[in-house]
Amino acid sequence: MKKIFRIARLELAIMFFSPIAWLVLIIFIIQTGLTFTELLYSQETYQQLGRKLPPMSKVLFAGEEGILATVQKNLYLYIPLLTMGLFSRETSSGSIKLLLSSPVTVTQMVMGKFLSMMVYTLLLAMVLGTFIGAGMISIEALDIKFVLGGILGIYLLMLAYSAIGLFMSTLTSYQVVAAINTLAVLAFFNFIGEVGQAYDFIRDIAYWLSISGRADNFVNGLISSKDLIYFLLVTGLFLALTIIKLQDERETRSKKVKFVRYSTAIILVVAIGYITSLPAINAYYDTTRFKDRTLTKTSQDLVSELEEPIVLNTYVNAVHRSASYGAPENRISDLNRFEQYRRFMPEMEMNYVVYYDTLQYNDTTTTLLEKAKKAASAHKFDFDEMLPPKEIKKTKDLVPENNRLVRFMEYKGEQTPLRMFDDMYVYPGESEISAAIKRLISGPARVGLLQGNNERKSESMEDAGYQIITKGVNIRGSLINQGFEVSDILIDEIDSIPRDIEVLIVSDPKSSYTQREIQKIQEFIAAGGNMLIAGEPGRQSLLNPILQELGMAFAPGTLLQETKNFEPDLLQAVFTPQARELGYGFYDDAVVTMPDAMAIQVSDSTEFKVTPILITDHTATWNKIEEFDLNTEKVRFNPETDQKVLAPVALALERDLNEHKQKIMVIGDADFLSNAEMNRNSPRSVNSSFVIRMFRWFSDGEYPVNTARKAAIDNVIKFSRFEIQWLKGFYTGIIPVVLGGLGMFILIRRKRR
Repeated sequence: MKKIFRIARLELAIMFFSPIAWLVLIIFIIQTGLTFTELLYSQETYQQLGRKLPPMSKVLFAGEEGILATVQKNLYLYIPLLTMGLFSRETSSGSIKLLLSSPVTVTQMVMGKFLSMMVYTLLLAMVLGTFIGAGMISIEALDIKFVLGGILGIYLLMLAYSAIGLFMSTLTSYQVVAAINTLAVLAFFNFIGEVGQAYDFIRDIAYWLSISGRADNFVNGLISSKDLIYFLLVTGLFLALTIIKLQDERETRSKKVKFVRYSTAIILVVAIGYITSLPAINAYYDTTRFKDRTLTKTSQDLVSELEEPIVLNTYVNAVHRSASYGAPENRISDLNRFEQYRRFMPEMEMNYVVYYDTLQYNDTTTTLLEKAKKAASAHKFDFDEMLPPKEIKKTKDLVPENNRLVRFMEYKGEQTPLRMFDDMYVYPGESEISAAIKRLISGPARVGLLQGNNERKSESMEDAGYQIITKGVNIRGSLINQGFEVSDILIDEIDSIPRDIEVLIVSDPKSSYTQREIQKIQEFIAAGGNMLIAGEPGRQSLLNPILQELGMAFAPGTLLQETKNFEPDLLQAVFTPQARELGYGFYDDAVVTMPDAMAIQVSDSTEFKVTPILITDHTATWNKIEEFDLNTEKVRFNPETDQKVLAPVALALERDLNEHKQKIMVIGDADFLSNAEMNRNSPRSVNSSFVIRMFRWFSDGEYPVNTARKAAIDNVIKFSRFEIQWLKGFYTGIIPVVLGGLGMFILIRRKRR
């Protein structure tokens, strides 16, 4: 070990007696300092504008623009400059012969030079560590463990790059050539992951060999054994190759023996790496404060209930625009989307079925066949293995899924769909995946829409219809994607309303219920059934006979609201303080939009505990009894005849009945969950979130699965702009000048000697 330390010390002395080590260090500090302070400055600007900041630990250090992410992208520019002379300098000067003939072993020689790089890169890591102090004084509650995990990943990446550069410096006597060769090898390791993606085995091996993004998990808060072992294996491999190369120069060996030695080292490392990357033997450590990279306890508890592995079958229609997500080139990325679940379900099987089927009714077989062949070529599918329309229909009827990419989760012979969504995230999140697992374990929560008197329909895509929120196939927030099963209840075709319905929706009937139909509804209420009752102005009399049994009534008239940019019949209801107690907590100025709403009256005789959820803005809302037509007249508040009111428009009713808490929501508007309101862009509303929370309330928290996490606490910047500028000057001015002066002093002193 003494010889290794002496070689390392000598190598460090040589390194710092040249300007390269000083320049790299100074440029590294300036680059990271600029990145940190510019991000901090921009976020402080948002804070001044009153915007809520994201977790600053992630913004400043991780993500796509944080200092650790930036270092990871640019590290390949630094390391080759430092490693290019480690052995090429010895070769060009002839001193390599003295080293090889000295009593120092090749292993000691290699490890000594590598130890010098370990010390230098540790110095770079310590520079990154100074930003922990900067973060602690500039933002509240910095997640220190998260940042340390990211720095560890960057340091391991530096060591891997250093080992590669060390080996490349043994191949040439020219330092510049060694640097270029190192860059070429680093480029190879960064792009090898894109090779052979159409073939399963080659894809897995190429992905393991790829160094691209290997430190991402460390930087973003997750340390895994497969990534840790990868860095150790790659570093060890190139150190071993360096030792083999130098031993071959000291001892004469045949080309066959050399080939066997090199190939054995490579094959052994790849085999160990591939085996240790298998999900069944992978281990993880989440460095984030609130375990953001780990499934919530709710999801973990669900997974623990599984008695056998889940099978996830992905059906990919090659001619649909979603096909790229299931293409071979995207297969690794697609699998990684389920990494959090594979961590707890390593035996989970993921299969892919590629088919082609029509998207439009006017497609001919010839046209579809041509599209399928072009798609197979573009996405690198094997056309011969793609199922044609007749075959896929025998396997799975995907017409209800619009013949697009969809997954079916299978467990104990039961299946449930797991869909992709038409939003910016596309993939299902933890809430949707856990809801699918829960459906397989416990079954869905049934929601019934009462039909028979022209009520709102779940299958209708008209503005007044409910399809988006109830059965929107590729809508993330729709009930069918959150664990519910939605069906119609034809009241005139049944003797009684099924008791296993979690929620019965009675929404905006256009004609009166018969006495027998009212009796069926009353029997359902008397049995403790949960209900959502929503009506429209002008049709109060159709639902009041039902509400009367609850001690409620829809008030006559229409609620109007004065606003600058919208018609007065668009009510913007606000949440009451009591609403938060039932799970309806939103930001302070959150509103639910209600076109054509009416007030709700409550009698003193009701048996229910009544909690107002939504009320009107008493400064701008009044109730108009007379009929009006906004298409032909302007309706304005008249202080002489009208009076501003604070009226409830959504009431939550609860009572204990038959050892069960019955829940009924009465809402003076049926449009709040319509397709039109789900697509509304202005004013900003929380209609969709309100509906989701309402059904969570109905199902006693069973669905949607609650995967909420603790709110971030590192989202306040304590520094002013003036202090940020001082911090910027410290990293980009004071420290570089001091280091530059120290370096010049050492170099000049060395030159004089």
